[in-house]
Parts: sequence; structure tokens; C-alpha cells
Amino acid sequence: MQRLFSRQLLGKRAANKAWLDILDEALPRLDRLTTAAAWHRRANQTRAELLELFFEGHPKGLLTKPPKVQWRGTIGAGPGYRIRKLRYEGYPGLWVPALLYEPTGLRGKVPVVLNPNGHHAGGKAMDYKQARCINLAKRGMLALNTEFIGMGELNADVEHLRIALLDLCGVAGIGVFYLLMKRGLDVLLAHRHADPKRVAMTGLSGGGWQTGILSALDERIKVVVPVAGYSAMWQRRGCPQDIGDLEQCPNDMCSVADYDVLTGMFAPRPTLLIYNRNDDCCFQTKRTRVSIYRPAKKVFELLGAGANLELYDNTDPGTHNYEADNRSQLYRFLNKHFGLETSEQDLPYADELLTEAELNVGLPADNATLHSLALQQLQGIRRQRQRRQPLRPAAARTRLRQLLRLPRYDKVQATTKGAAVQRGGMICEQHVLNVGPWLIPATTIAPSTGVRGGTEIVISDAGRAGTASLAAVDEGRRVVSIDLFGTGEADTTFQHPMLLACAGLRPLGIQTAQLLALALWVRKRYQCAAVHLRAGGLSMPVVAQLATALEPSRFAGLITYGALDSLDRLVDLPRSYANYAELFCFGLLAEFDLPDLKRLSAPMPLIDGARGPQRPVIRSGTASQA
Repeated sequence: MQRLFSRQLLGKRAANKAWLDILDEALPRLDRLTTAAAWHRRANQTRAELLELFFEGHPKGLLTKPPKVQWRGTIGAGPGYRIRKLRYEGYPGLWVPALLYEPTGLRGKVPVVLNPNGHHAGGKAMDYKQARCINLAKRGMLALNTEFIGMGELNADVEHLRIALLDLCGVAGIGVFYLLMKRGLDVLLAHRHADPKRVAMTGLSGGGWQTGILSALDERIKVVVPVAGYSAMWQRRGCPQDIGDLEQCPNDMCSVADYDVLTGMFAPRPTLLIYNRNDDCCFQTKRTRVSIYRPAKKVFELLGAGANLELYDNTDPGTHNYEADNRSQLYRFLNKHFGLETSEQDLPYADELLTEAELNVGLPADNATLHSLALQQLQGIRRQRQRRQPLRPAAARTRLRQLLRLPRYDKVQATTKGAAVQRGGMICEQHVLNVGPWLIPATTIAPSTGVRGGTEIVISDAGRAGTASLAAVDEGRRVVSIDLFGTGEADTTFQHPMLLACAGLRPLGIQTAQLLALALWVRKRYQCAAVHLRAGGLSMPVVAQLATALEPSRFAGLITYGALDSLDRLVDLPRSYANYAELFCFGLLAEFDLPDLKRLSAPMPLIDGARGPQRPVIRSGTASQA
């Protein structure tokens, strides 16, 4: 039995083709430029739409409210500058530690530089970042060195994927990241010596990503220098090492704009894109030259500012870095656009580097985390459940389809793979099913003496190979075991559902639509009024419950095994996005939980192998509560 369910029916290339093709169509590219006026209108509209998207579900007024700031002492670090420790409330309850490198003897207005950092455990204490901030201060500039979520003193949130917990609750997790960097800029510009006409932002890796996002949406930044920070999502679809974390691929962003458009939105402001030729992390120059620099260059030229966009290809050392050569490009660029005359090489700094402990600012003991923020949202959802009246079934199903962005797959075509095999009193057939754009492997096993117990679809998180122990062949049923998207031969990493969601799709909706289409195909092919359904794992029982809630008449019953009793558990525990990416469907938990799905699927029999019947069981005209 196990060997029959484990037979490979698709090659890896065929299994990947569908979602790659879908992304190719769903991810837009920057093209069809017309006039400068039209571009300005597009850029302004894009800023408004992205900010609305990033702050969906958040309290009103967050963007305009000034941050709270607490100053935490001063270090007389080196000749010509000092370091002031501070923390600011980046998001309600979430304080961000930062260091202000301040030239001594300040007079008048001076240039300012916001310095976010990336995915480096030392955070704001990383030596390359200290070197940069020391050098900026010695050149007479104010340099704010901010901490990144998950790094340095904010290491309680080292797993950035936890913004999915907020997404599930209907609160855009990307908004937390955005507000933290935006309020860092607010703090910097509030300095009495800050020159609002000479404001730069620069950072490496995740700091380069922050530079790109904030600079596109906040025009207070006048000079933009991201280093190895991002590439276009349409290029990343075929380059897994460039895909990045969830904040870099937030839900629905590319339904508004990709990173090539965001880079074009820097125009006409001076922009230096720094990438590394042999980057051992991501975003090598040969890829980003095509996906970022060339498209953005057309926008700069359209606006008559072609000379304001530069690309630097770092070869020393050429790896993922912001070392001396890349810093020298920053100094050169700031000299050029801020009217400065300083050395293009590092000024002495090595003897002035401080330890992480010396640079610690200190945070409140109850400082918020992504998980604690999600738990707050969950508590609010639980309170709302107690007050709200259930929607009527038709309205509930309509809303559920909207949340899932449920595709409609009208046709299923089957291709038989090889001859039927008869073994151990069973007949086995193998098929590849075309469901919309998807290729779905299916194994059908039926008693050779005839089917007595109807037909059953079996799905599992582990795919067909994981369904052998679930199949009810011994009950005389025909069993159709299938690999839905993300399982078995159609397995993916968490980054593939992430890309689909970034493009505006919902992986959970895709899986549900596949199952609904296959149920119709099974009914038609095997001439049964309704099909039985069995689901194992953590994700597939949720898919099964969604399908039965949306179209209960297609199913004769559902059996699960130790399924979740509530989607709340994804946040309570919390569950890892990396293992169950499809379950974190934006906003689903805010409006529907698994008990709601059970009500919608009534009176279909529902049994869980670890809990027994999940609704009253009708026997001989009487009802007993399971």
C-alpha cells in the first residue's frame, strides 16, 4: 500500500511550473512609462495605497502621532563626537533602543543620516555599523543608529516570521516594521540642529530593505543609499536565495507595487544603489542590475534626473558587506549631494569601537514583541466573538470566499499514468489531474471485488505518502489520495506561499479551491452523490473544514485526526509560519474560527479520531451529543 501511494507521478520541474507561472502573471513589472506628470500621479497613488495596506487593522493615527523618547545617558566616545543613548516607542508598547552619534560643537543646521541595520545578531553594535556612524559624526553629520527587530537588544523577536501571527488576526504585521523605522526618522529630524533639506538613509541587507521601503514612501529622505537590500519580486520567484523574510514579502504588496516601482519612486532624489558582485547572501549585482537599476533608471531619465541614479558594483570584498570600499562610496555620494568636502576614505575609528554591552540602552521588562502584540489582538477577537451574532450561512460563505480569495477551477482533466495495478485484492490507478493551472498527482485504490462503502478523498500534510495509514480501503471504499498544493510531490518551502500572498493570492484559498474542484470530479467520474473526506496533519484538516463549510452538499462526511480545535492555537502557542504558512491567511481568524466552519458544514457527519464525533450524531431518529 505504501509503495502505491508513494509513486512519483510528477518531475520536480512539472511540480514547480504552476506556481512559477502564476507568479509570473501576478507579479507586475515596471513598464509603460508615459509622461513625468503621469508618473508623479502614479507614485503618489502608490504611496497612499501602500500605507493603507501596511496599516490595515492598526489603530488610527499611528503615522502622525509623534514618538515618545527617553534619553538614557551619554558616552564621550572619541574626538569630535559623542554618543547619546536613547529609546523611542516605535509601536505602542514596543520600545526601540538607538544611539545618536552627535558631533561636538554643533552650530546651525547639519546633515542627518538614518542608519538602520540588518540581520546581524550584534545589531547596532556591529563593527561595520559603528565605523560608519563614527565617520559620519566626524564629518559633522548627525547619525542615528537604530536597532532592528530581532537583533541586538530586540532579540526577543529573532523570528521575523511571527508577523504572520498579526496577519492572521487581520493586522498587517509589516506596519509594525514600518512604524519603527518611520519613528526613528521622526526622532532624528526633531533634533534642533537637523537640516530637513539634507536627510539621508542607508543600511545593509535588512537595513538596505528598510532604506528602500521608507525612502519610497517618506519623501523627507532626500538621499537614498541602500546596500544589498532588495530585488524585484518578479526576479526572486526563480531565485530562492533572494526571497528573504516575511516583512520583505508582505501580504498583497505586489498587488500595488514591486520593488522596481518603489525604487523608481525615489526619483528624482539622489540615489546610490550598492550591490555586491559575489554576494554570499542575496541580491548579487548581476541580478539587481536587471531587476532594479535598469527599470528605475528609466524613471529617473523620464524626470530629467538620470544623473541622480548610480549603481556601484562592489568587488572588494564583493561579498555581503558594508565594509571600507562601500563606505567610501557613501562618503563620496554624501559629499556630492550635501555640498561637503570630506575624505572619501574612512577616518580613524578602530580604537573607538565599543562593545555590545557598552552600547546597550536598556528596555522595559515588559517590552512588547511581535508575539505579545498578536496575543493582544487575539484577546480582542475573543471578546468580539462573545458579542457578535453569526452571519446567515449564505452571507458567511460569501465572506469566507472573499477572505480566501477563492479561485474558481471549473474544469478538471485527468491523465492516466501507466496501467492499473492489481495487488492484494486491490486495483490501483495513478493519475495526474489538471485543476486550473495546477498539476495534482492522484492515486486511486479500490477493492477488486467492488466498491461497497462509497468513494473517499484522502489528504494529508505529508501528501499521498502520508495517507496510507488513513485510507479506509478495509471499509470497502474507493480511496482517492491526492497531493494538494504544498503537500507531497507538490511540496514547497514556506517562501512559495509567501510569494503567492505577496502577489495578492491566498495559498489556503488555492488549496480549498483545488479540493472543491476535485470533489466534483470524483462525483462525476465515479457517479456518487457525495464523497467522503478524510484529512491528516495540521493544515489539511483546516482545508477540509473550509471546503465542507463552503460546499457541504459535495461531501458525505469528514474524518480528521487530532485536528486543531481553534485557529487561536496558531497564536497561543505560537505555531511556526515556516511549517504551516498556508494557515496564516490574512484576517481569517478575525472573522472565522473552526467552530464557525463546523456550523456551516452541518448536518454533515464530522468525526475526529482523537476526540470522537464533533457534532450530534443522528441514530435511529434520536440525537445524542458527542
